[in-house]
Amino acid sequence: MRRRIPPILLGLAVFLYFFTYSLKSLNNYWGYNMPSFDFAIYDQGLWLLSRFEEPFVTILGLHLFGDHTSFILLPFVPLYWIWPSGALLLIAQALALALGAVPLFLLARRLLGSEWLALGTAAAYLLTPALGWLNLENFHPDSFEVPLALLAIYFMVVRRWFWYGVAVVFLLAVKEDVALLTAPLGLYVAWRYQRRVGLVTFFGSVVWMVLAIYVIQPHFSGVEAGALDSWRIPFGGPGGVVKTAFTDPAALAGHVFTSEKMLYVLQLLLPTGFLALASPLALVALPVLGFNLLSTFFYQYHLEYHYHSLIIPVFWAATVFALAEIPWRNLRRGAVVAVLLATVLSAYLWGPLGWSLHPSGVADPESERAAAAREAIAMIPEEAAVSAWYAYASHLAHREEIYDFPNPWYANYWGDDSQKGQRLARADSVDYVLIPANLGEGPSLDVSQRLTAEEGFTAIWEEAGLVLYASPEAAGTDQAEP
Repeated sequence: MRRRIPPILLGLAVFLYFFTYSLKSLNNYWGYNMPSFDFAIYDQGLWLLSRFEEPFVTILGLHLFGDHTSFILLPFVPLYWIWPSGALLLIAQALALALGAVPLFLLARRLLGSEWLALGTAAAYLLTPALGWLNLENFHPDSFEVPLALLAIYFMVVRRWFWYGVAVVFLLAVKEDVALLTAPLGLYVAWRYQRRVGLVTFFGSVVWMVLAIYVIQPHFSGVEAGALDSWRIPFGGPGGVVKTAFTDPAALAGHVFTSEKMLYVLQLLLPTGFLALASPLALVALPVLGFNLLSTFFYQYHLEYHYHSLIIPVFWAATVFALAEIPWRNLRRGAVVAVLLATVLSAYLWGPLGWSLHPSGVADPESERAAAAREAIAMIPEEAAVSAWYAYASHLAHREEIYDFPNPWYANYWGDDSQKGQRLARADSVDYVLIPANLGEGPSLDVSQRLTAEEGFTAIWEEAGLVLYASPEAAGTDQAEP
């Protein structure tokens, strides 16, 4: 019975994490606090696939796989036949991140020789602030990278190469940039474990990344390779970065070593008690971390977003490797306790939990605003084309045309953004518009004023600060087309 206690406690910890974060995510969803970017992108794409239709995501203005090569989503298609709900994605995400504790526990049990020490490491992983924020930033397939990367590292250690290969293949199916992790992992495998397997991993990862970026994405998006996110690279692009590294290294260092970005590094490392730095395995995460620090995109170097999904598993596995190098049992136990304490401190300082210093907000599904939104959405026919404010678009994604207001009257984050500010031809097909009554200054306010003045829309319902507009055809009026 004593031998069974650590696995039982691990199961309880996994369940507690899953229950806590599923509940938070679902409350945000049902409380109308789930943004359309990126949640509705995946929800609409999967719904279209489940109906055997082309997954052109009108929220984004791109084919689902033109945005990212997230083929890991395909197994969700038959699940959408059974339960076509965005809640399914949120539950799956929380479950995947919770289950990441299992391969980490197995890895720690093997390397540390103690189920209790393995339990402490797995518990610390579940408390990691970066993991919690990753879970709550609506839905991203990137979350599946965490358990898959931990599985790949575990199978690497136990030399189960078939299952290691399976984990790597599924990892690469998550997103086109996963090769930034699997390629250096392959080099690590070639150095420390099995040369042939490592080299196959490295070259296979590079070839897949090239195919994904230069063939698959352009095929589906119709946009030149790399054009969608090229603005995130400073100094005019990759060539400019290399040139600056030689001609003005101080400028490059000044761009990377800012206080914000160094805080981000601290937030990733403190939960491990900085032990992750003591293992060469941590170098596997260097390309991903380096790209985040190099980026001009605010989200990539802030803990509240999902761009550290490949860093978390490597740092935690590296922490286990470092603990395994401690020769004295009592010192190893003390180190695990220190890691746990460091994680608890980090969770308090930067985590999203209720007892954290700055916890995440959770929406109330029973609020007046949520009740009003449900009433308005119930009035919209399932086949209607709709433009909605981002919080409501997430509940209207199961249709062929759903737009993130002010799209399609003012193109914004649409396609490759080359039509920014333009009125898209698709505006003529919109039947209903659901937006707040009070909008701040800017394109959204301008478009909302034009709906009735120029576009012929009529307000057919208003409550709790929400307004539902209908086109002349949808409202059943005899108004001429604008």
